[in-house]
Amino acid sequence: MEIAYDGSEYSGWQIQPHSPSVQEELQTQLSKLYADQSIHLIGSSRTDAGVHALRFAASFLRPERPEITEERLFKALNRRLPPAIRIQSLKSVPLEFHSRYDALGKAYTYVLNLGTETPFSCRYSWKSIHRLDAAKIAAAAARLTGTHDYSSFVVERSMIDEAVRTIYRIDVRTIGQFCCVTFVGNGFLYKMIRCMMGTLEAAGAGKLTPDDVTGILEAKDRVSAPETAPARGLFLMKVFYDQSELDDYQPEGVPFWH
Repeated sequence: MEIAYDGSEYSGWQIQPHSPSVQEELQTQLSKLYADQSIHLIGSSRTDAGVHALRFAASFLRPERPEITEERLFKALNRRLPPAIRIQSLKSVPLEFHSRYDALGKAYTYVLNLGTETPFSCRYSWKSIHRLDAAKIAAAAARLTGTHDYSSFVVERSMIDEAVRTIYRIDVRTIGQFCCVTFVGNGFLYKMIRCMMGTLEAAGAGKLTPDDVTGILEAKDRVSAPETAPARGLFLMKVFYDQSELDDYQPEGVPFWH
């Protein structure tokens, strides 16, 4: 399944004690459709509390009974789910498929608001207190692409065995009053993009040069980088299982306009 959700109302994808999660809501509705049988969803990753998604991927072992066609399941889930969660697509895959380990890469978009904030924009973007220059953000972002140890941009580094990841490209586009920064990579660490966005915001404000950003990356130390950007501006755009889709992916504009 590809799932869209507004993360504002949830503690993230993964089930958490005493907090609502997207996984729990979906599993509850699937269980009801399948005669109260236990259903376990395997997600492609974990998204933090407040982070949104357009095409988060998840899979589950479909019970043989009751028999529900894919079309009926798609419609029934979207009728039962709250407005903040919607199934975008649904199809059968081989039994050996794993939504997390078979993923070739992911695309995320972070939205900065360069204009006037409204009660609606503040739910899905970050309005900096500084005046930001998109060209400076793009110049700094170019220093973060490639294969690197991203220890400077991860929270709880001691909990992670390996901090080396590959970012294939970072696309910076200004659409109306919004600056959309899209990261395409083979994988991302805990709060990695939000940590990088804190640095890119500082660069956009003129507080850091591209050389400073390179220095922060090479330091491999979280304390060398600015604070983490808020969750509300981050969207998981797509999880890739096909190499050509990953290679050809283009940013889809402002995520919350979809």
